[in-house]
Amino acid sequence: MKFLHAGAVYAAANIASAAVPFALLPLLTRVLTPADYGHIVAFALLMTFCMPFAGLSVHAAVGVAWFNRPRDEIPAFNGTALLLIAVTTALMMPVVVLAVSLMPSLVADLSAVWGAVAALTAGANVALQCRLVLWQSQGQPLRNAFLQVSTSAFNVGLSLVAVLYIGWGAEGRNGAIAVSAMAAASVAIVLLRLAGDAIWSFRPKYLLEQVRYGMPLVPHVLAGVMLSTVDRWMVSTQLGAEMLGVYGAGAQLGMVMTVLADAFVKAYNPWLYAQLGSPDPDARYRVVGAAYLATLAFLGMAVVVGLGLNWTSGLFFGPRYAEAANVLPWFVLGGAFSGVYFCTSSIYFFSGRTGLLAACSASAAAAGAASVWFLVTGFGVQGAAIGFAVTQGLLALFVTATAFRSFDLPWLEMPRAIGAVLQRTRYPTPLNVLSP
Repeated sequence: MKFLHAGAVYAAANIASAAVPFALLPLLTRVLTPADYGHIVAFALLMTFCMPFAGLSVHAAVGVAWFNRPRDEIPAFNGTALLLIAVTTALMMPVVVLAVSLMPSLVADLSAVWGAVAALTAGANVALQCRLVLWQSQGQPLRNAFLQVSTSAFNVGLSLVAVLYIGWGAEGRNGAIAVSAMAAASVAIVLLRLAGDAIWSFRPKYLLEQVRYGMPLVPHVLAGVMLSTVDRWMVSTQLGAEMLGVYGAGAQLGMVMTVLADAFVKAYNPWLYAQLGSPDPDARYRVVGAAYLATLAFLGMAVVVGLGLNWTSGLFFGPRYAEAANVLPWFVLGGAFSGVYFCTSSIYFFSGRTGLLAACSASAAAAGAASVWFLVTGFGVQGAAIGFAVTQGLLALFVTATAFRSFDLPWLEMPRAIGAVLQRTRYPTPLNVLSP
């Protein structure tokens, strides 16, 4: 019941936060041209690309540290994490500026200045995630939800003022995203300090641990970025800013399934980590049973969400974006596959076998990129959406198949595992969930 309550809170917070782009979508698709909206999509792509490097995914280490590190070490560990975020973000900014200057077609001809802003925004988001993830680990879903929703509300207010009142168009929307992220990061750092969860500290031992944890995740997270954005990069380079805007509008609405998957994993991870660290013999069965049940739930939910979006898409898209409705089913399916991936990938994080997860992600990204290139060339924007679903499906397949071979869990005992979740039946089996 505690798990279900937390899941409901996270789902409500995710839906409220996701309501920001969804609420703005009908407005932006009627006020902005598809080319202008393409610039918004391009900035989001840049920001997403910076995420693996700005902070080295240190928020994941912060979340796990709460479970496997003495409490008196947590403040210094988290303070060192904040320092790592600042340094890596500063190093990333000139690199992105140079990349945008040399390859403007990748980002719909955005100016190089927006490359620096995107890197800074990415770093701010990682700092915010440190506070949010730690609250997840501490079992504080309401605090997590309040900060998440407050950030989104501030984002909406700034966007409305910048786009409608001042008339800055796409630059106003991008600027609102950046300012709200930096403001939220500042609040998150203050809250970490006030709660005693972080102190200003530089501990070389902790920094080395965080770099060792995060560096193997760079190819994994970068592969994940490519898996989720390669379709948009290729639409930008092959079809131009206008079609990127149309495609991005459809992608935004279709991502509702991904939002639900993210809400699930926020509630699921603390429960899963507790099961993986439990001496209870039934824990290994509950881990497997939950993965099977969640997979079935995501696939069934995709049908319901897909039908709902098909009936209501006209409310979100202006007449210049009518073609965006054609890509919706594929994004919903891809979101369901993302949920399947989340069901298994957390086991890799808990065990520290992030290099193995990176190998799976890189393989799926390479195969998916080739598929997207072929599909965009042959079928345009609809082919790009099909490619997105294919890449997410490949990721879920590779990560799940590798988990079957790499973790000593009763994957083939589906009825017994599901029964352990639903009935909490006890089975006298030795627990060794993380052995290779």
